[in-house]
Amino acid sequence: MRNKPIIPLTKRSLFVRIVSWILKLFKKKPLIFNDNEVFPKQAIFIANHSGASGPINLSLYFPSFFVPWGAHPMTEGYRSRFSYLYHIFYQQKLGFHKLPAALIAIPFALISKLLYDGMPVIPTYSDIRIRKTMEISKKHLNLGHPILVFPEDSNNGYEDIIQFYNSGFVYLALDYFKDTQIDLPIYPVYCNSKNNTMLIEKPLSIQDYVKMGFRRDQIAEAIKNKVNQMAHELNQRKSI
Repeated sequence: MRNKPIIPLTKRSLFVRIVSWILKLFKKKPLIFNDNEVFPKQAIFIANHSGASGPINLSLYFPSFFVPWGAHPMTEGYRSRFSYLYHIFYQQKLGFHKLPAALIAIPFALISKLLYDGMPVIPTYSDIRIRKTMEISKKHLNLGHPILVFPEDSNNGYEDIIQFYNSGFVYLALDYFKDTQIDLPIYPVYCNSKNNTMLIEKPLSIQDYVKMGFRRDQIAEAIKNKVNQMAHELNQRKSI
C-alpha cells in the first residue's frame, strides 16, 4: 500500500475534532502544570501512558499540536486493529477479561482507523521497519510538527513508576541532529490519571547527554528517571 503524502498541519481532521468535542463533554480537563511559555514547532514530547487516560488527556487538552507515535497494528487493516486491541491493549496492558475486551475492541477497531488517520499517527515497529518510523517522523519535524512518544515498556501493563524506556525517541533525536544539526528539545510530560493532573517540565537536550559520554540506552534511562521524579513533583504541586 502506498504511503500517504505528509502535508503541513495545524489541527486534526474534522472527524477527530468532532469526536474530541464530544469527549470533552464527559472528560474533565486535567489540572495542567506547564513550566513553558511556548513550544517550538520542532520538538519531541515524551509522556507516560497512565493507563488509557494519558493519550486521551493529551489529545484533548495538551497545549500544543503534535503528531504521535503509535503501535503499527493500529494503522493497518481491521483484523490487525482488532487483534491488537483485543489481545494486547485491553487484556495484556489494561488487564481486561476476554468478554469486556471483545465488546470494546469490536466497535473501537471500526472507528480507530479514522481517528488514527486524523491525528495522524506515525506507526512504530520493533524490527528493521523502525527506519520507516524515523523517516516519517523526520518529514513531520521538517514541516514543523512536534512528535509525541510514549517510550515506556508496557508489555506487563502501564505503571505509575516506569521501569524501562525504549530508546527510539533518543535515536530519532540523534538521527535528526546528524541530518540537520538541530538539537531537538525533549519535553518530559507526566500524566496522573488518578488525580487528573499533568506536568510539563522544561526541555532536556540530548546533546548535553552525548557530551557527557552517555550511550543511547543510558540517555533513555536518565530521562526515564527524570520522568519518574516528576511523579513526586506533580503530587507536591497538587497539594499546594
